[in-house]
Amino acid sequence: MRIVFRIMLFPIYLFAAFVTLMLKWTLSLSAFILALPMLYIFGCGLYTLFRGEWMQFLILLVAEFGCFVLVFAGTAVVDAAERFSGWLAGLGGSNE
Repeated sequence: MRIVFRIMLFPIYLFAAFVTLMLKWTLSLSAFILALPMLYIFGCGLYTLFRGEWMQFLILLVAEFGCFVLVFAGTAVVDAAERFSGWLAGLGGSNE
């Protein structure tokens, strides 16, 4: 009976593993893509800080924080997908 359950669960496990892999790749790619605008925003923030333009500095600070939140949220989604995939793998039980 246990082998039937494993056979039925296998396609779901494969799909979850595939989604996890795609999310990891997407997170890596988006981190590389977001790195350049974040660096530019940081440089502009330093310039506005030096010039004493506080409102523009605040706007850039919020934009930089938003980019960090995006990367952090992506990491949380990938971690949740990995945990779900591991949980599905554990449902099959041991080979006793």
